[in-house]
Amino acid sequence: MNGVNQSGGLFIWRKRALHPCRESIAWLGGEGSQLNMLRPGGVGEYPSKHCLMGVTFSRNPHVVRSPHNKEGTVLLRAVLVFMICCPLTFADDYELQATVQTPDIAFESETDIGLWARFHFAIHTENFDRTREFYRRLGFTQGISGFPLTNTHAMARALGMFEECQYELAKGEVLLFPGADNTTGIDLLQWQSPFNPEPPYAKPNHLGMAYATLMTTDLIADYELLKGQGAEFLSAPYGAPGNRFVFMRDPDGVYLKLEESPIPKRGSRDDTNIVGMPYIGINVSDVDASVAFYKRFGYTNVRPINEQTLSSEESAAWGFGEQVRYRGADVTINRGDRHRLRLLQWLEPFDPEPAYPPPINHKGINRLALTVPDVERAVAILRAQDVPFLSEVAPCCSGTDSDTGGIVHAIDPDGVFLELVGDLEPRPVPPQPESCPPLEIRYPE
Repeated sequence: MNGVNQSGGLFIWRKRALHPCRESIAWLGGEGSQLNMLRPGGVGEYPSKHCLMGVTFSRNPHVVRSPHNKEGTVLLRAVLVFMICCPLTFADDYELQATVQTPDIAFESETDIGLWARFHFAIHTENFDRTREFYRRLGFTQGISGFPLTNTHAMARALGMFEECQYELAKGEVLLFPGADNTTGIDLLQWQSPFNPEPPYAKPNHLGMAYATLMTTDLIADYELLKGQGAEFLSAPYGAPGNRFVFMRDPDGVYLKLEESPIPKRGSRDDTNIVGMPYIGINVSDVDASVAFYKRFGYTNVRPINEQTLSSEESAAWGFGEQVRYRGADVTINRGDRHRLRLLQWLEPFDPEPAYPPPINHKGINRLALTVPDVERAVAILRAQDVPFLSEVAPCCSGTDSDTGGIVHAIDPDGVFLELVGDLEPRPVPPQPESCPPLEIRYPE
């Protein structure tokens, strides 16, 4: 399974030698290199005696132990860090895992933050079970659950919930797509307190994070299958074979773009022909300014999308009964999973309405989580370049003083929240404000 975090891990690294279980892990060098993660054979089934990226599992829930290799090298130090999520569910109980490990990154410059991978993006739903079933039909048949439903004031602040003593979730899971060609993680959350139930963006040209693209080898077959299951499409598929697309909406109204690959279809299948998630679509007000901004994060490979005026048929496929004109750029990191973002500046029709404001609890598609080796180093570098942040770094996410990972949200020029997740020097969780009741961390029953 190619791509970082396909098996649903956390974001804690100690940049040191790998465990003897290294035979389960391969670093593919050269152009297009990716972390080739081991693939679970089933719930709780891993090769090499439950060894996963140098971590052994404790039978005590909420505890992970980190082994040493035969040479005595200290390995990845696993600490429970959930990314607002993250233990693996094992039948009646669960154990934590740490599965993402960066290599020893040679920073290319003093301003290189070491961005390594797209960890996931978030979708906030008003009905977890309904939306989870929808994504299962698309191929997200695995997931990671069991993470805390409540968390600290510091974690609430990291999400822009400055007045909350602690937040509360109803349900949550990191959705995984087994066998995908690239990273596909979706952090599906149903907020309980606080929660903003306002509908997601009405059109796919709204400023901000707008849609995720799913690649399929047979768009027509998938269109007919999903339409028969009640999926909402904006139009019939548009384009020529191998170069077609169609937009659909999930049960909460989140836009998804099905895009056809020129790769021949895989033969007869009972489910969809979706194979991965090539890029996330972000709408911007000024593509040149946004490209410059994202370069600070490591998106240094830029492919311009020249100004295009769409035909009436293609405009209709985007959900518009009027002329559509846009320009943009595809931006990619040059290491790790080499994930891509598509930045589009809409010229006609232009919607000036800003992206979702904080807190990060609005129904719809939300924050994009990115992995870096050292979150505090990344923040210092970006702050020096006038990148705004929603809050200070928060130890994440157990609610204890044991976290060695942290999260923080940068804000792009149009209000998109970029969640940086990475290693953090150990420190106690900041105390709850005096006005708050004693902290209570609750887990799913």
